[in-house]
Amino acid sequence: MPKIPTIPARFTPRGLGAWLALAFSLLTVVLTLLLVEVVERAATDQVKSSIGNGLGEMAMQTADKLDRGMYERYREVRLMARRNDLVAPSASQAERRRILNDMQSTYGYYEWIGMAGLDGTVLAEARGLLEGKNVAKRPWFTNALEGTYVGDVHEAVLLAKLLPVQEGEPRRFVDVAFPYNDDAGQPAGVLGTHLSWEWARDVERSIIAPVQARNRVQALIVSAEGVVLLGPEGLQDTKVDLPSLRQARQGRTGYAVERWEDGRDYLVGYAATRAVGDFPGLGWH
Repeated sequence: MPKIPTIPARFTPRGLGAWLALAFSLLTVVLTLLLVEVVERAATDQVKSSIGNGLGEMAMQTADKLDRGMYERYREVRLMARRNDLVAPSASQAERRRILNDMQSTYGYYEWIGMAGLDGTVLAEARGLLEGKNVAKRPWFTNALEGTYVGDVHEAVLLAKLLPVQEGEPRRFVDVAFPYNDDAGQPAGVLGTHLSWEWARDVERSIIAPVQARNRVQALIVSAEGVVLLGPEGLQDTKVDLPSLRQARQGRTGYAVERWEDGRDYLVGYAATRAVGDFPGLGWH
């Protein structure tokens, strides 16, 4: 069985560890990077190529899994917004709450799922959270009234005091929202969801974990503006401007050897996400 080349311990990257706050929209360009400090200078190009191609493949798998996960949520919320037993004016609050709770129970990453009327008042929510409160000024509500809204990963605002405290870092959400119509086909309100960003963390772990024991590998997601959104400690909220990021923005997949601001050289695999089905995609790379 062929062995995967390993990197000498003295050249492994140091403490690049915690997660970063995330904020992105449909136009966000994200770079998925899998980093490993470059093998010693005496290593052959063949070794670098072998490791680099592997990193590029893992970056592509991560990007694809993220996009497909968002597509599933996009499709699910859209279908829910069309359920007559949920959006019909005659539906009771208790019945709406039951339907929403059933939906939340099917996917554990839904932190909040509710529907609001045209004035922004929350009419029903899976667990009753924020019912009666007004969300008219929240981006997911105002943007969804114009069509569809996916994006703006953000820290909890109205829900910060209602959800259990999360150890390690503040809760962060990805919003997915669709308008729903009345019997005449006119907009009657918005069905909105807050998807926990723990979902993305778990996606990254599922790809990286199998090789983590053999190689020091890290994943990064970087916004269109070059801000590190998810990745190692020490890079939180910092901006990076890398050749690999520019390559990824052009939809390319591959690897590169780059010197970062810490003065170390890294082997970087990068890949671009793609739209899935009728989901327009988030433009991640």
